[in-house]
Order: sequence, then structure tokens, then C-alpha cells
Amino acid sequence: MGDYSRQDLIISIENSVDFIESCLDSADETVAFIFKKHGVSDLDKASLSALNELFNEIYAIEANLR
Repeated sequence: MGDYSRQDLIISIENSVDFIESCLDSADETVAFIFKKHGVSDLDKASLSALNELFNEIYAIEANLR
């Protein structure tokens, strides 16, 4: 179950990033800043807590764009 939840979280982050990129010209810079802020350079190697924090912030941006 742990791996499944982790993989779902990674997929959700990727989907949110895709949506943000479709809406914002500055998406690359914004997403890169958020990843750096949370110390994430590779989703597969990130801790679960870092993924959760990253998702919360990325999803909040996506929600504001909708």
C-alpha cells in the first residue's frame, strides 16, 4: 500500500505540473522554484514528506488557476 500511495502522489504532482504548464508562461520557473524550495530534484528519490509538501503547494497553484 505504501508504494501505491507514493506512486499516486507522484502521478498527482506530475499531472498538476502539466496543468500549470498549460496555463502559465512562467510555469517552468515557478515549478523549479517550488521543487528547489522543498529540496526535490527527483520525484522518485524524494522522501514521502517532501512529496506531500510539494504536492500541497503545486496543487494550490493548480486550484488557483482553475
